[in-house]
Amino acid sequence: MAFSSFGVLGQGESVVVLFNSALPESRAVAEHYAKVRSVPADHLIGLPLPEGHTITRHDFTAKLEQPLAAELTNRKLLNGKTASIRYLVPCWGVPIRVDKDDALEEEGRREAPSSLRRNEASVDSELAMLPQLGQAPKRFGIVANPVYKQSDAKQISPANGVLMVARLDGPSAELAKRLVDRAIVAERDGLWGRAYVDLRGLTDGPYKPGDDRLRRVGEITRRSGFTTVVDEQPATLPVGYPASQIAFYAGWYGINVEGVFAESTVEFMPGAVAYHLHSFNGSMIRDAHARWIGPFVRKGATATFGSVYEPYLQLTPDQPLFFSRLIQEGYSFGEAGYAATRALSWQTVFVGDPLYRPFGRAPEVLRADLAKRNSPMLEWFHLLGVNQGLAAGAPAKAAIAHLQQLPDTKQSAVLQEKLGELLSADGQAESASMAYAAAARLSTSPKQKQRLVAELARLQK
Repeated sequence: MAFSSFGVLGQGESVVVLFNSALPESRAVAEHYAKVRSVPADHLIGLPLPEGHTITRHDFTAKLEQPLAAELTNRKLLNGKTASIRYLVPCWGVPIRVDKDDALEEEGRREAPSSLRRNEASVDSELAMLPQLGQAPKRFGIVANPVYKQSDAKQISPANGVLMVARLDGPSAELAKRLVDRAIVAERDGLWGRAYVDLRGLTDGPYKPGDDRLRRVGEITRRSGFTTVVDEQPATLPVGYPASQIAFYAGWYGINVEGVFAESTVEFMPGAVAYHLHSFNGSMIRDAHARWIGPFVRKGATATFGSVYEPYLQLTPDQPLFFSRLIQEGYSFGEAGYAATRALSWQTVFVGDPLYRPFGRAPEVLRADLAKRNSPMLEWFHLLGVNQGLAAGAPAKAAIAHLQQLPDTKQSAVLQEKLGELLSADGQAESASMAYAAAARLSTSPKQKQRLVAELARLQK
């Protein structure tokens, strides 16, 4: 895993924050974000906007897009592709969806495939094209993202036609504020935990590419050093599933939150990134119980993304590309999102702080800082090293010896569980049972304890 230099602090000047001036709560979210990220006062823009998720196409143009573009120009922040900013952060209260307008006729629309004659869209995906506004982009169908698959994060900018848009939103204004608070914690302490990838077990058919993508996500997290659980069952992870200490989740395909993520408590770690692939997973972000994004935010995820209307599978973000850019190349959430997005003027919405860069600190710097503060997250740093070594081909016996000699193992439920797993695979059932029992005594995670009890029972049969 590659880490970039820790460059988030001081990037507030690259951000414009947009709020709904008709809603005091929206302003409060904007001001909170500006304070946390040191965003200059003149980078906060309030517009009187309709309440609710959806805005008409007419109101989007007249009340949001054009006034915002004018403000950005007047403040010398963005004028076409000339800009001093890279990010736009709409806050809770800013509409999410642009409704369809069947009366809007545009050249070429009638000749387009029926699936691409539509002009409903994500507000954020439309605003991402503000640098291209002078080129009169069409409203129907898609506009190819000029920075899709970009391998140089700095090139994802208005100069190349894209303003990265990610919003602070969720079931309440307070939850929207927590998105940046959680991001700050993870940038300080690291993003740690386990990865869960929930496939459907498809072996053929038109939806198999969805499984293939998510399987590659699991390979990315595994090779990056995160303990990765890949479920091949057709159903989503069920209620009662031992999904503990979640750093990453990627799965599909339920319309509303269900299974383990419908439980009252979900063990998201600080900074967790969660994604459930469904055509309408982002259509009701401010509902705490419907679809997926609102529930994810409510239950502790820090960053997530989805679609506000039907996007078609091939036009959803490239999940392996997103996770590889974020984890392995140290991109910010916004950079990773837009590098992985094929289509603009379409249906994608990113929810979370676009500056969030969970892998922005050099490993040796982060380790020294965690050790200095005697942080409990240090155990995860050790586990990451073990997992990376194993993924690179190191022998399991070497990993066992390392964990047995490491002083931190004795007091770590995380490291004792890993030791138990390795010993069990090596046929050392008695020693594995001792490690699992030690982990169960030390653990503060109910889901981890559930898993450890099951492992002990299995070994004792």
